[in-house]
Parts: sequence; C-alpha cells; structure tokens
Amino acid sequence: MMLRARRPAVMHALRALSLWSAFTGGASALAAGAMLAAMQAGPSLAVFAASALSLLAMVLVPAALARRFATRATVPVASALVLTMAAMSAGSAAARAGVSGAAAPLALGGIALLAAAWQHLRRDAIAQSEHDAHATTPRPATRVIERGWRNNVWVVAPALLAGVSSGVLARFQFFAICGGGPASAAHVAASLAVVMVAGWLAERVDQRHALLAFFVLRGALLAALTLDALAPWAALAAPAFAVLDYLTLPTLMRGGRAARATQAGCPGFAHHAGMLAGAALATTSWGFGQGFYMLFLVGGALNLACAFALAIPRAAGTHAHFSASPALAMGSVTDLR
Repeated sequence: MMLRARRPAVMHALRALSLWSAFTGGASALAAGAMLAAMQAGPSLAVFAASALSLLAMVLVPAALARRFATRATVPVASALVLTMAAMSAGSAAARAGVSGAAAPLALGGIALLAAAWQHLRRDAIAQSEHDAHATTPRPATRVIERGWRNNVWVVAPALLAGVSSGVLARFQFFAICGGGPASAAHVAASLAVVMVAGWLAERVDQRHALLAFFVLRGALLAALTLDALAPWAALAAPAFAVLDYLTLPTLMRGGRAARATQAGCPGFAHHAGMLAGAALATTSWGFGQGFYMLFLVGGALNLACAFALAIPRAAGTHAHFSASPALAMGSVTDLR
C-alpha cells in the first residue's frame, strides 16, 4: 500500500531527472561540438563562438529548466550550466589536441536531445495552461503590464549588474582563450558540489535573502581582489564568480511572475550583456593600468548597493504580491519584493 502511494512521486522524480539529463546532455554535446568546429576555423571565430554559446546557455538553460522545476530550479539549472561550460572547455582542448571528426556527431546529437526535451516542455506547458484556464479568472491587462514591468526591473537589473561584476574579471580569464587546458575533473566535481550544496540551501531561504548573500559575496570578493595580500589567490577569482553566476541566475528567476514577465530568458541575456560590457572596460589600457583599483572597488560598491536595495523593502514594510505564472505553479513561490 505504501509503495503504491509513493509510486506517483517516484515517477514524477524520474521524469524530472530524465528531462534534466536530456537537456543538460544536449546542451553539453552541442557546446562541445560547436567549439570543436569553431576552433578549427581560427581563433577569432572560436572567441565569437565561445561568447555566443555562453549567451545561449545562460538564456536557454535557466529559462527551460525553471519552467519544469519551478521554485526548486536552482540546483538543476546551476549544475546544468557547470556541465555545459565544462563541455565547451573540453571541446576547445580537444580541438587543440587535433581531434576533428567528432564535431558533427556531437552537435547533431545535442540538437536531437534538445529538440526532444523542448517538445516535452511544450506539452507540459500546454497542459498546464489548459488546466489553469479553467481554474482561474483573467486579470485586468493594466495590472498584468504594471506587475510585469516591475518584475522586469527587479530581475533584469541585478542580472545585468552580476554580469558586469563577472565581466571585469576578464583579465584573469585570458588563459582560457589563449590556449589554457580544459577544466580538470576535480575542478568540475568541486563546482558541482558547491552549486548543489549552496543551491539546496538557497532554495530553503527567502529568495531575497539568498540574493542578498550572493551580492554581498560578489561585492566583498571584487573589493578583496585589490589587496596585494590576496594576489596569489587571484587565479581562483574567475572560477568563484562563475559558480556565483550559476547560482544567481536561477535564484533571480524564482520570483513568482518573473519568468513570464521577462520572457524567461531575459535575465540570462542581461547577464551576458553585462559580462561583455564589464570585459570591454576591464581589458582597456585604463582597466589594466591606473583604473584597475577604481574598477574593482566601484564594482564591489555597486554589488553591495544592490544587496542593500534588496534588504530595504522588508525594513520599510513594503510588500508586492505576485502570483506564480502557470508554468511555474508547481510549488510554493517566494516573491522578489
């Protein structure tokens, strides 16, 4: 009797795991195959392909998996991003080692897996929409637009700032473009362990508190990089901020109507745009020279200001109530206020 009662929960978990595996495997295979092909075409195209693939991963992976896992999407999204970026690095290293024939099979296999996973997500979304259409009454359009705009600001703006703070670390990431080796298995395993533990903890606290912690860490780490005493540890800055990126994006998308209001992929797009802007500024002669300290201190101050802004509403007693979108109505929702 007990086993029969638990069977639906087990089947639900297995379906979720299979979807995560298909989506993550497809994204990783496509990223590795595309990097293999791009590296053979020349370094300029390889850099462009790396940026484009990173953008696609940041936009599509959080948007797709957040629709399936709802308020428990932090660990699935973060772990999928870790593996996808590791696959990009492995593809670049394989191309430098002379491997060439695997690009097309990897890319085609990745596309097939992603297409199958996306069709499954579409069927789930259509079924959920039909169910909610009968269960709820439509809201006034003006209120929907107003709430969507407010969510756009409070989700996209922190994502953009997070991207800028990661982009200023471009000076520490040149080794990945100029011939560095692939991410080691130990590095990938450590990143997975960190995002799983930190993501599990972040999902069990208020969304705003989790974001507050992430932005305080970003600000403190950026400011700390200006200290000479921490110079030997500077090589760990880029991996540390990558892990923070993987955790910050899905946490931003936890807020009620946020995934629909920002068209799901907008936080990832804003984050990548911020990274490019930060990298462009950090890699100028000013950023490498006299502007280094100002750049990192201002970046740290902006992250701390963002954390302070996230803390203000509760102290002021202001609350905004947004209900979950149909695509995310699979669990309790904590709103970004």
